[in-house]
Amino acid sequence: MNDTVCFRNIGQLVQVDTANKPPRLKILYKHALIVKNGRVEKVLKDSGLKSSNYSRVIDLKGKTVIPGLVDCHTHLIYAGERKDEMERRLDATSYMDILKSGDGILSTVKATREADGKSLLKTAKARMKRMMALGTTAFEIKSGYGLDIETEKKILSVGNRLKKELPVPVTLTYLGAHAIPEGSTKSQYFDFVMKNLPLFRNLADGVDIFCEEGVFSVKDLKRLFLQAKLVGFTQLRAHVEELSHQGGCAEAAKLGAVSCDHLEYANPKDIRAMKHGDTVAVLMPGVTFFLGGEKIPLVHSMLDAGITLALATDCNPGSSPTYNMQTVLNLACHLYRITPEQALVAATYGSAKALESHEKYGSLQPGQRADFLTLKTNDYRDLFYYFGENFVEQTFIQGQAVRIPKAPAIE
Repeated sequence: MNDTVCFRNIGQLVQVDTANKPPRLKILYKHALIVKNGRVEKVLKDSGLKSSNYSRVIDLKGKTVIPGLVDCHTHLIYAGERKDEMERRLDATSYMDILKSGDGILSTVKATREADGKSLLKTAKARMKRMMALGTTAFEIKSGYGLDIETEKKILSVGNRLKKELPVPVTLTYLGAHAIPEGSTKSQYFDFVMKNLPLFRNLADGVDIFCEEGVFSVKDLKRLFLQAKLVGFTQLRAHVEELSHQGGCAEAAKLGAVSCDHLEYANPKDIRAMKHGDTVAVLMPGVTFFLGGEKIPLVHSMLDAGITLALATDCNPGSSPTYNMQTVLNLACHLYRITPEQALVAATYGSAKALESHEKYGSLQPGQRADFLTLKTNDYRDLFYYFGENFVEQTFIQGQAVRIPKAPAIE
């Protein structure tokens, strides 16, 4: 059925101009957005529109419209919470010391192993619906809280259910190399991950690894990526240079990683490698804020080099328990000293590119999915000026208003 909807009387229509290098925001005033069968057909001046040309006309009453936010790095399928760990960190115990003591990621592994698929689906769906209410219209979800075949498959199976049951794009990533399970050495466990990599090819779009001192090495990253390519994974990602510099970023970029994530300790060599490999730099200021980190990535050096930046929540129970990409946008501006324009481009176009989907969504350009937000303001910069507010009035997925809960998704 031909369904052409005219969203008119838009006070400020924000798109990403991808023809510009680097991409910039394109801001139009008093325009209309034409959506046909769930995709952007065109943008027109509001004056002179004929309502009879469209199956529906929706008056947005001068509100701002922006592309839906893309969360390209999450761990949102898990059980349990880690409030006790938060208190330990606030009392000066480090993140890595908590992990070495058998808590941290491993406590979430224990809880997730014990949870059944039905409960994991229920809690993950509630989180995603809350995130949609706050403006997220596309997701990446990692496994990594199983560290065994059964639970990793369970997590990714839940992810595939979410793909089918929610109207948003979902990219799934196998993160078997997330931590070393109790009762195993690093060598034993990594060999286990390598041997069983083919079992996850039909469950996930890509692979990831946590390359950090005391966890997995640059050599491990190289072995994993080469094997993943042989198995047929097309998207390679890496948690690199987060808590120390190990050299994983440059190696990942050299091997064709679509994104390198965290990057607090990335250096100029890493930046050159990402530039050469057209690797997206995924930054998560919520982690810096929540862990009380003082190290800030070389964001302006990345921008000067022409690297595409992306922003993400890193939604997880240990280092970034947030569902709100609006918070991430605000933190990025004020921690990284970047402009609202740079932050919004990163959280839309940049994050979509990190998922190899920037031609499908993220810019609100003709031909793309009509995933967008109406804001409770006539100036998109209010997202960055006021902090602690929710400026999303309505989330639209493929041109349809989504009915989603307003209450927090708290366990």
